[in-house]
Amino acid sequence: MVDREARPDATFSIPAEELEEIGEACLKYSGRVNGRTMPVGIGVLEIGPGTLDQQARLQAFRRSSLRARVIPFGMIVDTNSRSVWSSQTRGFLKGPYHGFVEKLLTVPREANLDLTPPVVATSPSSFPFVTASILLVLAAVFAAEIIFGIGPWTKLLQPTNVTLVAFGAIMKSFVLQSGEWYRLLSAPFLHADIGHLIMNAIALWLAGRVLEPLVGRAWFGTIYAMAALYGSVLSVTLNSATTLVVGASGAIMGLFAAMLVISAHFPPGAIRTRLQMSAIYVLIPSLLPLAGALKGHKVDYASHFGGALGGVAIGLLILGIWSRSEALPRFRRAAAAIALASVAALIYPAMSVSHAYSGMSFASQLIPANELPKTSADMRTRATELIAKYPHDPRPRFIRAAELLDANDPIGAEREARAGLADEDSWRQLLVPQFGNNLRVVLALAINKDRHEEALQTARPACDAIKDGPMRRLLDDRKLCGT
Repeated sequence: MVDREARPDATFSIPAEELEEIGEACLKYSGRVNGRTMPVGIGVLEIGPGTLDQQARLQAFRRSSLRARVIPFGMIVDTNSRSVWSSQTRGFLKGPYHGFVEKLLTVPREANLDLTPPVVATSPSSFPFVTASILLVLAAVFAAEIIFGIGPWTKLLQPTNVTLVAFGAIMKSFVLQSGEWYRLLSAPFLHADIGHLIMNAIALWLAGRVLEPLVGRAWFGTIYAMAALYGSVLSVTLNSATTLVVGASGAIMGLFAAMLVISAHFPPGAIRTRLQMSAIYVLIPSLLPLAGALKGHKVDYASHFGGALGGVAIGLLILGIWSRSEALPRFRRAAAAIALASVAALIYPAMSVSHAYSGMSFASQLIPANELPKTSADMRTRATELIAKYPHDPRPRFIRAAELLDANDPIGAEREARAGLADEDSWRQLLVPQFGNNLRVVLALAINKDRHEEALQTARPACDAIKDGPMRRLLDDRKLCGT
């Protein structure tokens, strides 16, 4: 900036070519997003009474091409006429900061004393123990996925989907239909492979080493926990019923989003800029589907957005209660209570995951995908063979029970239906809920003639779950749904 009010004859003396060379040298500091180097913008502002030669002289400072990585621009801020001219203005499109400077010219000038940035108390730098603890937990959980996984891991230490489901991955059908709400808490601790874990670990460390000393351990833990929960909830809300979701990225997005909001606590300067740039470099590529971050995996943008929304919410709360005279935000005890409650809440998913794991380990007793008949006719042909080979799989049991019922053998149909339902606690999380409902329909039909009241009780879950289709018509025809 050239102050032409103090020195009316002063001009910016560096030629445009030399300025571009300076910009090229600065590209190594601009950072990268999605593998591309961010451009460098250089503004030349001459502030004070304007002269006739200024526009011609500053017109040289403009972007040479659309692909140029250095973007210079010239601006004349005429304090007499209160007008702004920019070399980058094109028709109705204004150059960088044009509107902002025009707005500044319409308000009264502030006194130099008022422009002195306020003194903001900051806490001394310290080791981010909470961040390190979370990293250790994530690493330990991933090690358990590999060591105790169901089925062999593949590629870059990639556990099977069955393993992820057993350890508490989010799947909409399990959460909403089976009531397995613990998955909202367990999924943020799981990872799809070692690359997924490393990426999240690096991002978590980058956020934690800056944010945790800044807001304190209690508030940092609260941001992480709430962002993880927000991410899980939005993931369940927006994703399809069969999408498998794991990863700490929602919680990490919350940390960076909170960092961006909290930066407003500090006056313009090094701290605010560092917080904003650290957050933006991560948030932009993570919230915009510019490219796949994980080869072979779908990026869960719903979780990213949910975590970011959680981070913004907690960040605004912190911003509202944080006095600039205090090194850390207030109500740290309340934040510590929330963070500790979040840790205590993990007992629920830990116990539920143990039960789910025992059920998922049952998968080896079900028909493998490569042996599963592709059509209903093939299943009917091979039902007896498959029952003998996989007696705990309910699918051939259902087909056989239905055949016996059609053959007017209710006793045989009841036997096969009950055998199929005997291991339901073990296979419920491995198969879609319709298999249990279908078996209950066949069982209710088989016993309806001699034990009508028992048939009504047996059919009740199926009546609640099945609203239309052939099975519903069978239930209604036999008045097994109370109609």
